[in-house]
Parts: sequence; C-alpha cells; structure tokens
Amino acid sequence: MTDDLPVHLPPVDPSHADVPANALSPELLAGLLADGDDELAAWTLRHALDEGSRAVVFDGLLRDAMTIVGERWQTGQWTIAEEHLASRTLLRALEQVRPPMRPELRVGPMAVLAGVAGEQHMIGLVCLEQILAEAGWTVANLGADLPPADLGAFVQRNEVALVAISANAPDRRAALADSIVAVRVAAGTRSIPVLLGGGIAVETGIRDELGADAVAISLSDALAFAEANRES
Repeated sequence: MTDDLPVHLPPVDPSHADVPANALSPELLAGLLADGDDELAAWTLRHALDEGSRAVVFDGLLRDAMTIVGERWQTGQWTIAEEHLASRTLLRALEQVRPPMRPELRVGPMAVLAGVAGEQHMIGLVCLEQILAEAGWTVANLGADLPPADLGAFVQRNEVALVAISANAPDRRAALADSIVAVRVAAGTRSIPVLLGGGIAVETGIRDELGADAVAISLSDALAFAEANRES
C-alpha cells in the first residue's frame, strides 16, 4: 500500500525530521492511516498544526485525507478493512496531537458533543472537542450512539452553554429531532444553543426542519458559532 506514497517520508524518529515542503499532503496522510501508522500520521498532523490553526488543518488536510480513504474504498482500490483501520488509526493519531490542558482552560463554558442514537462515526466529534478545548471551552464529548434521554439527562444535570449534535445519514432525522427535543426539555428556562453537524448538515432546510439553532458544514463554522454564543 505504501507504494502509492510520496518518497519523502520522515526517518524512524520523526521528532528529528526536517519537513519537505510537499510532505504534508492528504495522499501521504491517507496512506499512513490505511497502513495503521498512527505515529507518522500524528507526525504529519503535528507539523501541519505548526503552520495553521487546528480548525484549518482539520477542515483541510485531515478531511481531504479521509475523503481519499473513502474514495479508494468506494472504487475498490482499498477494502472496508483499510477504511476501518484508517479511522481507528486517525483516532489514535488525534490523541497524540491533543492540545495541552492548561489550568485556565478548565473553567470555560461547557460544550456538550454527541452523536445521535445509531450514529457510529465520532471522528468529527473528536476534532471539534480539540478545537473547542483549545479555544477555552470545557468540553464533554459524550461520544457516538447516544440515546436522546441520556443526552437530556446530562444537560439537565450540568451547566451547559452549547450542545453540538452530529449525524451523517439522512435516516438519522428522527433521532436528531428526538435529541433536540430532549435538550430543549432539559434546558427548561435556560437558553442553550443547539448546533447540528455531520453529513446531514448539508441538507437544505434541515435546521428549520429539526429545530436546531444552526448547522455547521465545517469545523471552522462550528467554532465560529460556539464563540458567537460564548457566555460572557
């Protein structure tokens, strides 16, 4: 599989590598992910983060790499095994580039992130968690496949300033609607903005249909909405 990769790979100890100008490509990252190499995938992301913001890197290099993974699976170049391995490897690599948790970042407003019931994808949630944490939010990432009642119970028990819910497939509409209702009921008289993300967010009119406050097509959009609704 690595036959398709550029020749400018880092040495065995990537921490001491000089970075060629053309090394940080989606093709390189996609290949490393499908090879299961989380160390070199993290190396690639780390050097990209030296050049750009986390939201820009995740919206660009990372998203493009996973698009390549998906395309190679769909065309039969790679199997579902490589696609699954790439996703798992990316989660491990992201853990290695997590922003440092400084004391002043532990007291920010709370953002709750969740994938709706039936939704198994959580890479977007992990990326948004890191972006918001770096911006000073306290983030409770509740993960994928969260039942609406459990989301509502968590919101009711905590001082929540933002809820971001993610879904990819169109058939998650009912679960999304139930999750948003659960948040509204749990909030009571509190005003808690609800952000909708994931693949379903691109559908026209989905925000009004489901009663969300906003949709985010990109992580940069999500960050902008969060910051605009930050508690003073």
